[in-house]
Amino acid sequence: MVSLVVSSRGEEGRREEMSELHTKHRPKEWDQVIGQGPIIKSIAAVVKEKRNRSFCLTGPSGVGKTTIARIIGKEIQADIVEIDAATNTGIDAMRSVTSLLSYSPIGKFKARLVIIDEAHSLSKQAWQSLLKVVEE
Repeated sequence: MVSLVVSSRGEEGRREEMSELHTKHRPKEWDQVIGQGPIIKSIAAVVKEKRNRSFCLTGPSGVGKTTIARIIGKEIQADIVEIDAATNTGIDAMRSVTSLLSYSPIGKFKARLVIIDEAHSLSKQAWQSLLKVVEE
C-alpha cells in the first residue's frame, strides 16, 4: 500500500513513484542482498534446517531487515503477514496475530511468517501477548 502525497506545487504521486522504486528493486534471493554477508550466511544456514524459528532483526532504517524477513518467508514457503506496529500498538492487535498463528496455513504455504515492522512501538501488554508464541 502506497500513500499519495500532494506537494506544495500540486504534484501527486511523487511518493508513490519513490516507493515503487525501492520495492521494485528489493532483493528477492539471498545472493542479491548486499552488505550483509555474514548475517545472510548464518540465517540461510538456520533456515535450511527447516525447524521453527523466531528471528529478531534489528538495526537502523534501510539496512535490509524487512527484505531479509521476506526472503526467509520465501525460503520456508510461508504465508507472510506484515503488521505495522507503529499503528497497531495494542494488545488487541497482537491477539489477532496470535490467533491467526493458531491455524495451519492453507494452499501452497507450509508455514506462516509474521513480520512486525516498527516493533519497538508495541505496548508492554502487546509484547506479553506475543511472548508465548515466540517462545514456542
